[in-house]
Amino acid sequence: MTQEEFRTEMQRSAEAGCRRLFDEYCSYVYTIVFNRLRQCASREDIDECVGDVFAEIYRSFDTEGGFSGNMSGFVGTVARRRAAYVYNRLTAGKKTVSLDDEELETLPSDADVEAEAERSEMQSMLLDKIAELGEPDATILIQKYYYGRSAKEIAGFVPLSPEAIRVRCGRAVKKLKKLLDDSGITL
Repeated sequence: MTQEEFRTEMQRSAEAGCRRLFDEYCSYVYTIVFNRLRQCASREDIDECVGDVFAEIYRSFDTEGGFSGNMSGFVGTVARRRAAYVYNRLTAGKKTVSLDDEELETLPSDADVEAEAERSEMQSMLLDKIAELGEPDATILIQKYYYGRSAKEIAGFVPLSPEAIRVRCGRAVKKLKKLLDDSGITL
C-alpha cells in the first residue's frame, strides 16, 4: 500500500482506510514489536503496543498532506519507537550488573561450556555424516532417532511402506556406523 492509496482510501472512508492499513502492515508491525519486547513483555503488552502503533499512525496521518517518505518506512519507524518506549517503561528500575566490575572474575554457571562445545561439535559431525547417506536414508534416521517417530509415521514423509522403512533404517545405521568408523569418530 502506498501513501497515495492510503490517502485515497481514508478520504473515501476512514474506517475502511484504517482497516486496509492494519491488514497490510499488521504482521510487519507485530514482528518488530515482538522482537523488541519478547524478553520482557507479556503477550498482552505486545498486543497493546501493536494497537498503540496503529493508533499513532492514524492520528499522525493528514488526509491532505500525508507524511513524507514511504509508507512502510513510516510504519516501521513508528513501530520501533513505540516498542522502544514500552521496553524502557517495562525494564525501568530493573538492576543490571556491570561486567566491568573487578569483583567479577568469572560468571557462575552450572553449564560446562567445554562439554557443551564438544557435544555440539559431535552433533554437527554426526549430522554431516547422516547427510552423506543421501535421501531417503537421512530423513528416515532423523525422523526415527531425533524425533522418535515410528516407521508408520515416517511413511508420511517418504514414499515407502513401513516395512521398507524398517529395512532401510537398519541398513542406513550400518552405513552410518561405517562412515563414522572411516572418519575415526566414535560415539
